[in-house]
Amino acid sequence: MLSSTTIWIAFACYMCFLIGVASYVTMQERRQSQGGSLLTASVAWPVLVMTYIASLMSTWVFFAGPGAYYRGGLGYWLSEMSYIPLFPIIAHFTMNKVWLINQVKGGTFSTPADFYFERFKSPALTTVLGLIFLGASFPYISSVLVAIAQAAQYATGGNINYQTAVIVVGLIMTIFVCIGGVKSAAMADTIQGLIFIGLLWAIVIACLIVGFGGSLGAALATLKANTPTFFSYPGPSGWVPYSGRFGYPFSCAIGWTIMLPHVFVRSGYFGDNLKAQRRLSYFTPILQAIVWTGTMFIGLVGLALVNNLASSDSELIIPYMIHNFVVAYSPNLAVFLMIGFFVGACAVGLSTANAFLSVASAIVSTDLIKGTFKVNIPKEKETTINRVIIAILGLGSIVLAINPPELIFTLIMFSIAIVMPLFPVLVFGIYWKKATKQAAIVSSIVGTVLVLMTYFVWNIGGTWYGAIGMLGSTICMYVVSLVTRQDAADSEEFFNMLAKAGRRFYKVQDSSIKKAA
Repeated sequence: MLSSTTIWIAFACYMCFLIGVASYVTMQERRQSQGGSLLTASVAWPVLVMTYIASLMSTWVFFAGPGAYYRGGLGYWLSEMSYIPLFPIIAHFTMNKVWLINQVKGGTFSTPADFYFERFKSPALTTVLGLIFLGASFPYISSVLVAIAQAAQYATGGNINYQTAVIVVGLIMTIFVCIGGVKSAAMADTIQGLIFIGLLWAIVIACLIVGFGGSLGAALATLKANTPTFFSYPGPSGWVPYSGRFGYPFSCAIGWTIMLPHVFVRSGYFGDNLKAQRRLSYFTPILQAIVWTGTMFIGLVGLALVNNLASSDSELIIPYMIHNFVVAYSPNLAVFLMIGFFVGACAVGLSTANAFLSVASAIVSTDLIKGTFKVNIPKEKETTINRVIIAILGLGSIVLAINPPELIFTLIMFSIAIVMPLFPVLVFGIYWKKATKQAAIVSSIVGTVLVLMTYFVWNIGGTWYGAIGMLGSTICMYVVSLVTRQDAADSEEFFNMLAKAGRRFYKVQDSSIKKAA
């Protein structure tokens, strides 16, 4: 439908915007003599909210999400909506505590394992966590490259080679992160997050107008007549069994919104004050509901228009509708929407990939090179070393994306599942002084092994995701802590810092002081 030249020009313009932002932010930091690291940031609440949302949305918005609703129906959307209100509660009791400790430490944390080490004082745990978080990063980054390459290939009718698109997009993505680091990515997310949300709803409205004269009622009536399973479990493709109804929202509430390494860092380390943390909790559910609902409507309209797409093709329902329905209505509108789809896919995908790539490089340099192998990196060479690591990780993701699985959804959900067992370690570490480093190590390993077994041995990973691994981790964390001992001094400083930070930021005063006042 589009020429290869049009796609590459659109991509070049978009990347010029990203690189321009990266260069601007870097120059501003130098002028302000901030220096700093490529891997840490402190940002105001509007930037915090948008970089979190943009990083969270990923390729789900234009690919995996519409395809999931196409296959799973309205019940799948209800599963989404059920976990979104949990975020403020979970964030308040976990990530705000993480933020407090990071503030006491001067905002120096760059990886999730930094917080765990502060609590358990275990280099071995840092190594285990580093490997697990790194294992979650590669599939997610690769899913972005897969999605953008597929978008370019479909939009041009196959004129752009898939492998070529993966290589070009992957290299430019890597260069962008090398230039700017996480703060420039956060600033870019603030702008492009608004763009992709607008594009998402523009596509929803346009396809509804073209297919059903703008009448949502007509689309629903068509579904009721032709595909009534859209309105009930297990959905049009029999895709949402009882286990999936629990496993999916539970995994997203924990794995997606909290434990993925890039969202852990953003929700726990990036806020410049407690007000930013609170506003992140308030606004995130609202923006998630807006995006998820728009994504669901795309799946709804697509299924109403054509109900016999194969599973893998369903993830390309947006360009399919543009190419097969919108183009007959208005060729100019079709071109606009196809370009918008491609740019939107780049925006949501690269925002997530940039975030993941930055955190993954921090994991390698901080958790593994410095922590595990005890290699001392001179401060003046840290930026160069980090850029080299980013380049290597980017190339690794490109290699993985060359031969992907059938569904992008598979890559995304595996990344979510693999980090879920680390959540009980976080909670026990914050709220139970008797939790030991031995329990944390055993829980992390056992939980991860269980997740791998659900995927590769028992073949139930596609419905339970990380729930079974998280259950095993929770049990191990409690039982092993009861039968092992750790020097109380290892955690004493942590709980003192938590109490001190609570008094400072929450303005908690002793009751006797209040009475005297």
